Amino acid sequence: MNRAKVLSSYLGLLRTEKKVFQNDKRALEHVINLTRIQFRDNKNETDNTKINEMIDHANAVSHFLVKDLIQGVRKDEKTIQLKFDENTKSYQQYEFVNDQPPQRKKRGKIQIDDEQPTTCCGGGCGKPMPSNNSEKSTCS
Repeated sequence: MNRAKVLSSYLGLLRTEKKVFQNDKRALEHVINLTRIQFRDNKNETDNTKINEMIDHANAVSHFLVKDLIQGVRKDEKTIQLKFDENTKSYQQYEFVNDQPPQRKKRGKIQIDDEQPTTCCGGGCGKPMPSNNSEKSTCS
């Protein structure tokens, strides 16, 4: 029974890849090779739970390729044409609202106190500030 499910998911995935990437020979060869390698690497798996998980994964990938993958074809340096078909979810009606990063709010000027720091490094160690500039700080 598992063998039939595995073969069905394998052949279904290969058919889906051929359909989706029919106009992109390089991508088609790549995904078919990946599919073959992954199924071949797992052909000796005997754990039914893992086998069912891998079958579900192959079916999910096939579903993703049909329903969610949108391919683009470069028309010129600045233009890419997106290819939709009857199976692709309807992304044409999606509006790109707020796709720009929010503008940073300008802050007012930062006030710097004219007071001299009372500790040698302005915090941290808590040692007193040297009384004249010729003395070196004792912070370590």
